Amino acid sequence: MDFWTVILILVAMSGLMGWFIVPFTSAVTWYCDWRDGNDINWGMDTAFTIAVPFAWLFSIFEIMLLYTP
Repeated sequence: MDFWTVILILVAMSGLMGWFIVPFTSAVTWYCDWRDGNDINWGMDTAFTIAVPFAWLFSIFEIMLLYTP
């Protein structure tokens, strides 16, 4: 696995999962909910912001390592 493969995977994941916009918009909605006095559902937001992209990257890297000669 070379340098460009890693760069292309990071670019694809930031495009698919919205890595650069999701934390910002999540922070804005969390702040607005906090100011309105609403309870914040940390479970689903945290899962979709953090865990799901890392699961995608892990599976992609594992497949590439297993099937690359």
